[in-house]
Amino acid sequence: MKKITALIILTIILFVLTSCNIESTEISETIKAPENLKPPIYGEWIIEDYKIANISAMDEDTAKTYLGKEAFFHEDLVAIGEEYCINPVYKIKNVRPIDYLIYQYKTNPKFLNIDEEEIQIVSITGEEQFFYEFIKESEDSIIAYIDGVFFYFKLVSENVREEKLAEYYYSEKAMLRTTSLDSKDILKSTVLIGLKSMDMENEDNFEKWNYRTLLIRTQNKNVLGTYEMEDVFFPRKTGFWKLSVNRIKDGDTVEDNISVYPIKKAAPELKNKSVGDEEIINMVTRAEDGGLVLPSIVKEEKEIMGKSLKNILYVGNDYISLELINYLERGERILEFHPIDNLEKGNPMKISDIAGEIGKVSFLEEANKEILAKNEEFKESTIDLTPDEESFGLFRRNGHWIFKGRVNFSDNGVYSYKDFNIRAIPSKEVVHFDQLFIPWNAIKTKVPEAVDAFTSPNEDIILVITHNNILIYTLVNGYISDIPLKKIQLKPAEKIIMLEWGIGRYGPIWEDEFIKNGGTEIVN
Repeated sequence: MKKITALIILTIILFVLTSCNIESTEISETIKAPENLKPPIYGEWIIEDYKIANISAMDEDTAKTYLGKEAFFHEDLVAIGEEYCINPVYKIKNVRPIDYLIYQYKTNPKFLNIDEEEIQIVSITGEEQFFYEFIKESEDSIIAYIDGVFFYFKLVSENVREEKLAEYYYSEKAMLRTTSLDSKDILKSTVLIGLKSMDMENEDNFEKWNYRTLLIRTQNKNVLGTYEMEDVFFPRKTGFWKLSVNRIKDGDTVEDNISVYPIKKAAPELKNKSVGDEEIINMVTRAEDGGLVLPSIVKEEKEIMGKSLKNILYVGNDYISLELINYLERGERILEFHPIDNLEKGNPMKISDIAGEIGKVSFLEEANKEILAKNEEFKESTIDLTPDEESFGLFRRNGHWIFKGRVNFSDNGVYSYKDFNIRAIPSKEVVHFDQLFIPWNAIKTKVPEAVDAFTSPNEDIILVITHNNILIYTLVNGYISDIPLKKIQLKPAEKIIMLEWGIGRYGPIWEDEFIKNGGTEIVN
């Protein structure tokens, strides 16, 4: 009996110790603290110092104006100076500083005086929009990255005064009253649309694509402004970024270089350069100034920017889907999927990395079913049709983003490939919003020439894409209006590669940033 009792006690102790060990090693990612707990950052804070990163959109004088600004963190409201978000959602993750800071902000822990082995990152989102991300050094010290500047916050009080919260709520109500509408009647929807078209004026014999971005802002189902700019302009947690594809010719050879960079003062000077040994030296020299880029990373960027044409299929907040065309060899068309922050490393992701084991199983099953089952000639063939788990991308179909896989093979010396659908839904980490509130059949009934469509998270407008135009309709009780609010002409065979929604007060902010960075009004 004593042996049995001892065995039971030992088992309980081992279970407890094992549970504690698992809890301490896993990366946590929780959404908003339980009602009976405070958020991970709480209280009244003040900005007491700053460090300007190597590439910054903010000058020294502007950064100094932030010193002394108050910040409030509460379960109902978060505010930094005049900026605030209502009903914030907190997300937490524990990361290694050396990995996170290099790939997220292109700086190093030494620059920020961080010597911990692990730090906590707290992201705050409001109204389905990103607000700010904070590096939590300790319970009374946090760092926020704003327009290329790292601001240091110090805890002043562990409690938030009710009168301070009331100031922001009254301000919000006063702002809404100026519109002479109830808050439930104000619908603000803004959308950024990335577009790709074939360059018909290209003088060489190689495929080439042009990219542009549209911004459409609406309020209460009226179009307030439509704008466009070259390249792909898109929002990220650290601010707005831009993507461009630059073609470099050298005799009979060409290559496409992809530049993805935050909208900062120094970016335009760097984006048209190929990364070479001199540039590597310059980047490493700037390491102590907060611009750390490891030599190995830059060299790998040089490899991914090698002798191939690059066709952008999808751009999101954190990921990019590409088609690489190796025209110098067999004309192979390779699909690759990359995290934007690690694009320079040149290592494509596997479908299991982004869609888990379910995605991998579907990838393999659909490859066999679509290629072998539907192509009799391959059943007895010696051709290697084993699918590569890295060979997948994002494509549009009937109003949604879908994963597709590709099998590349050679048949009697002739290169070919077969595509197949993957039955895995892209997560919110890949595609932030991909909900269609109107059935596809209903859209086709209303606009027979529709080839794609997007609905706003506010359910107030729908963009219907035809071969020639983007048609902006209103939505009333789930029905599409008879007449479009506006029609925007598309270029021949132009396709959508990005779509990001900004709702509420973010619309005017997006519009202002778009115009400041070269956006011009569309007149038609």
